[in-house]
Amino acid sequence: MRALYTFSIQCLVLAIKIAGIFNKKAWQAIDGRKKWREKLKNTLQNNKNEIIWFHISSLGEFEQARPLIVCIKTKYPQYKILITFFSPSGYNAQKQFEYADWIFYMPFDTVKNACDFLDIVQPRFIIFVKYEFWINFLLEIKRKKQNKNIKCFLISSVFRKHQPFFKWYGKIFIDALSVFDKIFVQDRLSVKLLKKIGYEKNVFLSGDTRVDRVVELAHQSLSFPEIEKFCNAQKTIIAGSTWPQDERILIKILPILKKNRLIKCIITPHDTSEKNILKLIQLLESEKLSYCRYTQIHSEKEMTLKDVLIIDTIGILNKIYRYGYLAYIGGGFYDGIHNILEPAAYGIPVIFGPKYEKFYEAVELIKLKSAFVVKNEDELYNQLDVLLHDTNVYTSASVSVKEFIIEHKGAVEKTLQVLNIDLTAES
Repeated sequence: MRALYTFSIQCLVLAIKIAGIFNKKAWQAIDGRKKWREKLKNTLQNNKNEIIWFHISSLGEFEQARPLIVCIKTKYPQYKILITFFSPSGYNAQKQFEYADWIFYMPFDTVKNACDFLDIVQPRFIIFVKYEFWINFLLEIKRKKQNKNIKCFLISSVFRKHQPFFKWYGKIFIDALSVFDKIFVQDRLSVKLLKKIGYEKNVFLSGDTRVDRVVELAHQSLSFPEIEKFCNAQKTIIAGSTWPQDERILIKILPILKKNRLIKCIITPHDTSEKNILKLIQLLESEKLSYCRYTQIHSEKEMTLKDVLIIDTIGILNKIYRYGYLAYIGGGFYDGIHNILEPAAYGIPVIFGPKYEKFYEAVELIKLKSAFVVKNEDELYNQLDVLLHDTNVYTSASVSVKEFIIEHKGAVEKTLQVLNIDLTAES
């Protein structure tokens, strides 16, 4: 089974290399890993401190790890922090993160890569985030633990029935999972599923550390004068991390919504490449909606008259939800919704497409009638119309989402309380 898994990884690498000919992100994934052994050796050759290695898939998972990294680095400065990312989006956005000593791409998950990486880094503590189950790395860590004092943890993790751990072919995955000395999970369902495969004593229900991060962002005293001018005290729909299908149904109904009320719309595409922004502009023009681009604002007075503001840059979406009356979150017509906790932290209701089931916070907010699912433009229009028109429905949704965030704060503290025992023992 392990040989079959490794072969699938080799196929994945080949596919990424081929995609890199046409796709910038895929090219970055390959280019960023070139000569990684040499770079890693040269960087760490004079290090005398023990290393805590965090592995994070991408930017979204980084938001889960970030508050924990900050706390550990502040409380235990004797350790060096190494962060690896799988995805270029995470690496590119956070390669200058001040609380990390070193940031690299994680090598692709082959046996040799895993052995060489662990030999060079020699981590004392290893912390993986959420879904990162790279079998060869985990099995090699397990082998290393037989002779070295290494501890390995999984934080903010989520387990679902469809994962290989719970399938007939899941033995190798269960075996790899045993490398973790402690597993911190977000919800009770994960606890139940792990108990079924023999994991109970080392499983801790700590919640999602990302909640602490979004609360921290929401309380920062930030302002964006241009965006404030654009909103012009009108009810503003903020569409975050949208994909083409999200944009099509939203833009189709905006002219109808605007006939009966004063509203504004801010759209932040998941893909902010120029090619994609131009496609978005074509959609807006086809519906005769006026627009301006955030990076091309020339006159604040002019932008107050526009219908739509396009955020054509990265890094500010999680901070501008403060200007929203409600949020539409993209991805629900594709592989799954993007981050709904960011707008929830500001107490605004959220709307998204039908593919949300694997996200605990989405399921819970739907139960609380603070989040709403739509399958087409008619449903989106009806839901927006209610939230924009019915004050009682809106207020109830807003209050419920605030209560959810308050109830789920504290995952970082819960995780650290358990980890402190291990980290302090080595201080």
